[in-house]
Amino acid sequence: MKLYRLNVTVDGEPLVIFAMAEDVDSLLLALKDQGHGDADEESLLPYFDREKKPRVIKSLEEVPEDSLDFVCLGDNPEVDTVAEFFDAQK
Repeated sequence: MKLYRLNVTVDGEPLVIFAMAEDVDSLLLALKDQGHGDADEESLLPYFDREKKPRVIKSLEEVPEDSLDFVCLGDNPEVDTVAEFFDAQK
């Protein structure tokens, strides 16, 4: 399982969302099927159109401290936060 970072907007304000998925295709499918939090649809279109690629986050050091408690979208049945995702990887 990978953790992806997408830069989006919510009500016109920039925000980062994190999503768990096996690969980019699974990620995009999960975002379409399961919803995408409060992210504005327009900010997600470049990802769906493959104009932008979500970034794979490989370590907790790549995550801003104020994002550690964000709940991951996508394939996240345990409702893990970003920090919990990395704790489970150890």
